[in-house]
Amino acid sequence: YVSRCPPEQKDIYYLYAPSRELALQSPYMEGFAKSNREVVFIYTAIDDFVMANLKTFEGRNLTSADRSGIDDASTKDKDKQNDDKTKDDDESNSTNTTNPKLTTTEADQFCAWFQTTLSAKVSQCRTTDRLTSSPAVVTDNESGAMRRMMRMVETSDGGGEFNVTPLPKQTVEINPEHEIIVGMHRLKERDPVLAKVLAEQVLDNCLVAAGLLDDGRSMLPRLNDLMLCIVKSNSDQDGNSESCGDGSSSASSSKEKEEKTADDATTTDETKKE
Repeated sequence: YVSRCPPEQKDIYYLYAPSRELALQSPYMEGFAKSNREVVFIYTAIDDFVMANLKTFEGRNLTSADRSGIDDASTKDKDKQNDDKTKDDDESNSTNTTNPKLTTTEADQFCAWFQTTLSAKVSQCRTTDRLTSSPAVVTDNESGAMRRMMRMVETSDGGGEFNVTPLPKQTVEINPEHEIIVGMHRLKERDPVLAKVLAEQVLDNCLVAAGLLDDGRSMLPRLNDLMLCIVKSNSDQDGNSESCGDGSSSASSSKEKEEKTADDATTTDETKKE
């Protein structure tokens, strides 16, 4: 690994995941793939514990891929150019409908809203350019592997259920170019209730990616509500369409035919009795 590091790289990056496949799919890998930096994959909690406590190797820091500030290493050479283009980009984004993204001002407004809306769970929200296909991640969080290992240790020692220690407030980094983030920014004024539900789901998705969500069943009611919202939205659209209108009329006609058939059958029975 060290022999393949570019000269400017001073850290050795590692990422804990249950398998190589999940590690490659992790949102924390997106920035590394973009900058062609290698990451050491580890698959057991004890390895995560060792890496976190070893701290250095041959003068290089051992750094978890979920730390903040990692995107700075791959983009510091482009900061000046990006700063020069920020104003032009903000102006073009206001009229860009094919590839919309939040302007700097909109991103700041969204981060402030996100942090305020989830103030009980989020300590800070900021933008990042480390992400490409994910809307957000949590950074500088406690190790999910260590959290699970401590749960197993306490359960085996005490013989009872593990009392889950509440998670501390999280630092959330958002991707201002992601369609979900852009859509939530537009939605927070038009439908604040739905926007809050989406914000909660985005945060839980981040916790899942970081291995910090203790019980995924807590998401089920919210996911059901979101699916119901989608179904109702599509049903409303279908109801306004001609085809759905015809379907509704057909259903009504079928019901009327069934009622008429039942009435005819009753009349026939009465006639036979007479």
